[in-house]
Amino acid sequence: MDDELTDYRTTKYKTKDSVFSCLFGDPKNILELYKELHPEDTDVTVDDIQIETLETVLVNDIYNDLGFIVKDGEKSKYILLVEAQSKWTENISLRMLFYITETYRRYLRETNQSEHICSKVELPKPEFYVVYTGGKNVSDEVSFSQTYFGGEAPLDIRVRVLKKTNAATIYGQYINFSKVYDEQRKIYRNTIECIRETIRICLEKGYLVDFLNTHKKEVYSMLSELFDEQALRERYDVALIAKSRSEGEVIGEVKGVMKTLIDLVKKGILTVPQAADQANLTVEEFEAKTGLKTT
Repeated sequence: MDDELTDYRTTKYKTKDSVFSCLFGDPKNILELYKELHPEDTDVTVDDIQIETLETVLVNDIYNDLGFIVKDGEKSKYILLVEAQSKWTENISLRMLFYITETYRRYLRETNQSEHICSKVELPKPEFYVVYTGGKNVSDEVSFSQTYFGGEAPLDIRVRVLKKTNAATIYGQYINFSKVYDEQRKIYRNTIECIRETIRICLEKGYLVDFLNTHKKEVYSMLSELFDEQALRERYDVALIAKSRSEGEVIGEVKGVMKTLIDLVKKGILTVPQAADQANLTVEEFEAKTGLKTT
């Protein structure tokens, strides 16, 4: 193993962290993405990009993958929300509604504006995108009104789906990176060789070259952490299957189920109320049994 990678496990990431959030934690990469979405805006610079991703230390609070404002001088002209999805969800437009509501609320606070005044507040125009890396055939655009109300609703949010594996775009390179990773997982499963081959192939094909060369150690750590999360989920699924077999076998599996639920809460994959529900306990009973608290 390369010397620079020998201690890659020393840095751990919270569940919501990913290669995507690391890639687009850099304003230069956000600028590149924006220019791909708005090629007509030739004057925008990295100084015009203001990251507004919703972040939180609470596992049951709202957060998203990427949010940023594009400024034109002192004025904010666009606010873009971008999600990365490997598994398609029909609820993406609803989630975007939550994200833009919270983002606007914070924006008003940051700009010393209030929705309670009589005059109109100034807001940047919203745009919504999903970078989709899965294999399901999905539409190029998703509508909140159409998804939930057959197009008959006074409120709508339209989400554009970015899914083309175009190596000329940064989002296309990310999609290609994700597909290479999925292919290598089928071969090597959750092993270091899977990560090593993913990075090698992507560098060879020209996917995210600068990012991978600069953040190789972080990518190793993030994918390793993802392996740990996937193992927890597999343990959870196996435990639930065992739990459903028979009354006698349930008793022998309860401790395993509870341990897995505790691990999932600590990793931020489940909230305490979600874990309590899966354990068929009230939140109070679950907290008493595990010592965990709702934050």
